[in-house]
Amino acid sequence: MNSEKELNPAEQLAALGKAQQAMDQASGYGAKLMGTYCIVLGLLIGGLAALLQIYRPDENFAGFIVIISLFAVAVIAMSLAYGKLYRSLPRGFSKMYLRGFVASMVLYAVALAIMSAGPFAWPTVLLIGVVVAAPLCVTGIAMVRK
Repeated sequence: MNSEKELNPAEQLAALGKAQQAMDQASGYGAKLMGTYCIVLGLLIGGLAALLQIYRPDENFAGFIVIISLFAVAVIAMSLAYGKLYRSLPRGFSKMYLRGFVASMVLYAVALAIMSAGPFAWPTVLLIGVVVAAPLCVTGIAMVRK
């Protein structure tokens, strides 16, 4: 036997509305948190891509290894954060995040590839950092605003 009292239809609708409101709040919070993580990761990866142009493996191998290690740690941390938050994201935000993440990873790989072209001037190094950071930062800003 069930000890709970039966709810009439109006009470059931009110309870459903309350649950929907709580889900909307959690979804909004998840989107803002994931957006913040995206912005931080984008800035970090953009900075690391710029630093790669300065700490080239042929000139400073230890610095290169540290930068690559930091990149790996950042990607693992973001993957763990995404694993915790993806269920609370609004519809479509997972795909939006994955598009921004993949775009930044491809641009980071391009930054690695162009290291062989030789040392670059500071404006070019800063431009590389901004270009690599842009997809994740734009994605994060879009998530925070919605």
